[in-house]
Amino acid sequence: MKPAIRWTQKSRQLQSASMSLNARVQEVKAKLRANLLFSFFTLALGITLGALFFYAGLQKHWAPASFAEAVMAYQLLPQSWVGYVAAVVPWVELTSGFFLVLGYVFEIIGRLAAGLGFASGAMLIGGLKRRSCLLLIMALVSLFLLVLGITLARGLNIDCGCGLFTSRQVGAAAVMENLLILAGAAALYWWEYPGQKLPPPRLSCLLGQGS
Repeated sequence: MKPAIRWTQKSRQLQSASMSLNARVQEVKAKLRANLLFSFFTLALGITLGALFFYAGLQKHWAPASFAEAVMAYQLLPQSWVGYVAAVVPWVELTSGFFLVLGYVFEIIGRLAAGLGFASGAMLIGGLKRRSCLLLIMALVSLFLLVLGITLARGLNIDCGCGLFTSRQVGAAAVMENLLILAGAAALYWWEYPGQKLPPPRLSCLLGQGS
């Protein structure tokens, strides 16, 4: 075989290998960007959920008498228990919401530090466990959905006592709102399982630089 022919064949092989490598690199970069977008979504969802619960607990804590009246209006508890429930529920919401947000803030700091090459950043990723907060939120929302269902079945027209931005009557809107919150918390709880965590992306992946 003539040297020119062998050189042409090798050149074609190298070109084919280079194209295959470039395609693989682009595929990896696309997966990293998808992971980064998914990570941003989970962080935003977690912070929003935690902030909502913290705000709801704060509203109840600032107006304990109004919340106690809302609890009493459901007519499900003895009057002697109403005060305990009105005192405990706001602190459960405040605590779970605060530590859930704090956990995701640590996640952001850790990912940024790891992306910049700091080894200590990996210690902050998932360092503050959030599954206990999410489990508490899911339990609280599930209990509230049960209470809403019983109240709707009894035909009571009362304020839900949710403690969010506006007063709201017990009805389909309150049920749908809490179902969405429960679905979001359940999704985050699943993603917190070992093996579901995403690796910290490098900043170069966000900027589209490097392989």
